Amino acid sequence: MKSLLLLTLSSLASARFGQEGAVQSVIQGLSAFGPPGQAGALAGKTPGVLLAGASACAKLELADEIVTVLGNDPEVIAGAAVLVAAEKNFNPFAQSVPTLCDNAALPVTAALRGIVPLVDPAVAGADVQNANSAASLQAAFDDAGLSVAAISTEQGFSNFTAQAV
Repeated sequence: MKSLLLLTLSSLASARFGQEGAVQSVIQGLSAFGPPGQAGALAGKTPGVLLAGASACAKLELADEIVTVLGNDPEVIAGAAVLVAAEKNFNPFAQSVPTLCDNAALPVTAALRGIVPLVDPAVAGADVQNANSAASLQAAFDDAGLSVAAISTEQGFSNFTAQAV
């Protein structure tokens, strides 16, 4: 399962377009869990939460919903973790840095806390954040009740705009 996560994570990091589809495929692949059709329905929501105009906290809420609906099997948790770690798009013509969720209550699912997201490699400091993101999928950072934005800052990345729900 870790190799699937690493493969998915590396494909997300290398592709600038279609990133939403990669995450969508991971969630769609959870069709053996939860009520019939629910993995597909949840997968259909992933592109919207990764688009530039979406709230930075929306993908964390969706990751929690995935676990709530599909269950807490390790495969489901791993799939939801891929969403938490996924890069959210941002429009470089409208903003110069990405947004990260600054709501300490999200994600609610304990197994998803302490995971930080990828950011566009063109953003200053992205090398630090993207290495932290990969590391957090292997062993989540101690969240100490902090938001994803605050954890990212503690881990050495601060070139973002904090966004609450």
